Amino acid sequence: MYPISLKIEGKPCVVAGGGKIAYFKLVSLLQAKAAVTVVSPFIIPEIEQLYDEGKIKLIRKEIEQDDYKDAFLIIAATNEQSINREIYENTKDIKLVNVVSDSELGNFHIPATLTRGKLQISIATGGASPMLAKKIREDLQGTFDESYEEYLEFLYEARIAIKNSFLAI
Repeated sequence: MYPISLKIEGKPCVVAGGGKIAYFKLVSLLQAKAAVTVVSPFIIPEIEQLYDEGKIKLIRKEIEQDDYKDAFLIIAATNEQSINREIYENTKDIKLVNVVSDSELGNFHIPATLTRGKLQISIATGGASPMLAKKIREDLQGTFDESYEEYLEFLYEARIAIKNSFLAI
């Protein structure tokens, strides 16, 4: 695996599935300001609310290849392993695809991430134990509290000021 942070603001992302796991994944996509489309015949109320608020697009049907052909990133989060595998097989060489039901499939994993403003600390276990990654993230929350948000904003502004001053030659 190669660790990376992606800028996906405005990029078309498709979430296949309308359950709790799909919801959890799409919330993080929305936090990154992605343009999210959910495709599923079944939608939990939380996803319905995001649609009602205009935060996502929603297609109420079984997913087909045309639904994700233009996606930059795809999350296969249906409750049907065969559908998730099919999405992966159709896209693995040309798209970023995460298969939530099988850590061996997909070409990227989504780490547990602690965010404090511009600070992001990601914990990955290579798909071996998402629960351990979550526990480590929770442990780090006490060490890296909300004060880091203001501190990093100060450091960012200081860096910009230095870069724009005569000191940055």
